[in-house]
Amino acid sequence: MKQLREIIMPGILLASLVVSVAFGGEDIDRTKRPKGKPAPKIQLPEIQKATLKNGLAVWLVEYHELPTVAFNLVIQAGSDHDPLAQPGLASMTADMLDEGTKTRNSLQISDEVESIGASFATNSNWDGSFMTMSTLTKYMDKALEVFTDVLTNPTFPQKEFNRIQKQRLTALLQQRDQPIAIANNAFSYILYGASHPYGNNPTGTEASLKSMTTSDLVKFYQTNYRPNNGTLIVVGDVKLNDLTSRLETALGGWQPADVPAYSVPQPKAVDKIQVYLIDKPGAPQSEIRIGYPSLARSTPDFFPVVLMNRMLGGQFTSRINLNLRERHGYTYGARSVFSFQKGIGPFTASAGVVTEKTDSSLHEFLFELNLMHDKGMTDDELAFVKKGVLGNFALNFETAAQIAGALQNIALYGLPEDYYQNYLQNIYAVSLGQVNGVARKYLGMSTMAVVVVGDLAKIKEGVAALRMGDIVLCDLDGKP
Repeated sequence: MKQLREIIMPGILLASLVVSVAFGGEDIDRTKRPKGKPAPKIQLPEIQKATLKNGLAVWLVEYHELPTVAFNLVIQAGSDHDPLAQPGLASMTADMLDEGTKTRNSLQISDEVESIGASFATNSNWDGSFMTMSTLTKYMDKALEVFTDVLTNPTFPQKEFNRIQKQRLTALLQQRDQPIAIANNAFSYILYGASHPYGNNPTGTEASLKSMTTSDLVKFYQTNYRPNNGTLIVVGDVKLNDLTSRLETALGGWQPADVPAYSVPQPKAVDKIQVYLIDKPGAPQSEIRIGYPSLARSTPDFFPVVLMNRMLGGQFTSRINLNLRERHGYTYGARSVFSFQKGIGPFTASAGVVTEKTDSSLHEFLFELNLMHDKGMTDDELAFVKKGVLGNFALNFETAAQIAGALQNIALYGLPEDYYQNYLQNIYAVSLGQVNGVARKYLGMSTMAVVVVGDLAKIKEGVAALRMGDIVLCDLDGKP
């Protein structure tokens, strides 16, 4: 007798995975490990596309299971577009978009969104700026009215600018007393320097925020928030003809313009390992960051690197976490990540560790990094992380908003339209040789910087005794 469990991946994953479990009637040899089945083939619905008269690309995935619709506007300009003298400009512009338009103030925008039970947000990251809204389909006209008004008619009111500017300056002051924030900001500066956008705080600096004006925001908006520089992703209970008709009416006044070509500059290569120490007297623990500028999202090694790092430090049962947390008890959590960005993003291994075990923690970090670099993974480990990816994959597509967020990555990074359709096949196609090859290629310690924020009176001697590299004493910003 067989029981069939059908797992339906909603929305973009309309395909089903059928799992057959045997009960009786079949003899099972429990001395042998069951053989894994091939990755399921996922059939995804078509991304329907249209281009408005003003040049805005519109992508639609119909999702009729629920009477909802999600909008996700992607603008191809994030903190990577910040002028070097004005870090924080992109994120401030995004934050200020919904603070007032020609016909609505910030409270009216909030009240109208709340009155229809919708959610609305504006934000940015290194690679882009975004506006998102989710609403019931019956309120789509009202939601679009607010959404398009905020997009096309922002006024960047001085009163709201002053408030957000003050909030950010206060947050920067608070960060000066937070070892985690100090370590993150200093690590970015040490890896990239002040002449690269990734070396600056995307929130801004005290100098940039104090000198910033609403005119700067208007200039950034007028330069980058153009229909020919964006993609509007829509997922929900709507048809393409109906959608484009409404959008042509709502966005008819949003005019295209020439957008300056831009590419993220290459970071300066790290030629030797160095240890950067930042003093935080009385800190209850030390913050460790180890890494270097490593890979862009466009790397052909993306899939083997994802699997290699998942075993190294990308999951709770990773080698790094099991070592520093479970085996030694030095930390509540240790991890590693490759930040795949439009430009060459950083590899970062990090943890907050017990002050008295700072040198021991660094020793274990280096042990795990060198072990992965020299020996790589085993067949069993590779099979294990692949199963983890398969088990979590469907969780990314449970709502229309999640589906729109997934498609955002395709638009933002220029990925193939069938990227998610082939994702599991690409994961399962990775061989042990590929994984171990990227470990050797990208985990060489000779190119890494080691940053430690902590009480130097207690940790400096132990760290120096490790003889990892030259020691550089830095201020709270990471500057020597």
